[in-house]
Amino acid sequence: MEPEICIYCKQSGTSREHVAPSSLGGNCVLRCVCESCNKALSSVDQALAENSPVALSKVGLTPADAFTTRLGGDASLTDAAGLSLGVRIKNQMKPEVQPQIFLIGNQLQATAVDRDGISQLISYIDKQINQGTLSNIWVKIDATFTAPRFLMHRSNDCFVSAATAESAKRLLNVLQTQWTDVKKGLQSNEVAHTEHHRPSILMKMTFQPNDEFRGVAKIAFETTALLRGSQFVLRPSFDPIREYIKGDLRLPDIDPADSESLAIDQRFVQRMGKDFSLKFTDQHGVLLMAFPFGIFALVVLYGMHYYKVGLATVQDGDTWMRCYEFSYAKDTHGELNSLEFARRALERFPDQLSINKENIPRLLELLKEK
Repeated sequence: MEPEICIYCKQSGTSREHVAPSSLGGNCVLRCVCESCNKALSSVDQALAENSPVALSKVGLTPADAFTTRLGGDASLTDAAGLSLGVRIKNQMKPEVQPQIFLIGNQLQATAVDRDGISQLISYIDKQINQGTLSNIWVKIDATFTAPRFLMHRSNDCFVSAATAESAKRLLNVLQTQWTDVKKGLQSNEVAHTEHHRPSILMKMTFQPNDEFRGVAKIAFETTALLRGSQFVLRPSFDPIREYIKGDLRLPDIDPADSESLAIDQRFVQRMGKDFSLKFTDQHGVLLMAFPFGIFALVVLYGMHYYKVGLATVQDGDTWMRCYEFSYAKDTHGELNSLEFARRALERFPDQLSINKENIPRLLELLKEK
């Protein structure tokens, strides 16, 4: 059996590649991407899932009993003492206070939601002190932080938020010198547990539209490989979109005096406006269309974010259309057959198709007979 060829670098090698990013609920896997390209393009998936408008839909629409999602960027709420508590935004926009330590004057004050979080915090700080790396913790400078904060960002990662580099350094120095006593206090449950029934959340997100668009193009490109085979997308006609996904950005010139302008490469991907109404799925989906003049895709995420993708400007073959649907709850995925796609189109867009709703059942029966 011949080795699989990577659809990006055209070298041999395979690894598990999710067609729709797993962070968006995708559970459909390809084997025609090498490990090197898979790792190199993970930042593109992350940008789409964490640094785009799609991120808000991810945490807003994923069911509470599905896989755990988290909003990217920074989110916080203000407690009764005026401290800016770091929170995670999880499924159904649920805020969860993260384990954290503040320096107030010369005193350290810890806040957490449960004992597991405190245990993770203790374990992490112990490790950093034992390795002599506590002073190397990543620091975010933000002038709004009157009290510097040591925040448990993930189960194995922390960072410091402070108004100045000096205040961040002071927090780490105090934490280092007082850690023995602070650790005893944490283990004896000297931790603030703050409940917020109707919290007001401040969210700070950085959008990365160029990587967002590359992530969308990646989904369309890999869906084409899934439905038509890897050899199909290895054709030279797909080389431009292939290089774009890999990072060949060509940013347009913008007026440097216009601080609100963004240089966005829209050669291949365009976000469709709110008036666009071809809603063939409430989940994630890719509609592929091949015409004599090229191959195009319509990518839908969470049934509301629409993108048009130009995959190839020439098409050597018959005209065709294929459609694939991915659940954002990681439960189902599969191709929509032409009859199912026609049923959805007829039932959802009878006015646009100039179809009398009373005739829809008969039209579907005619399609079944064919």
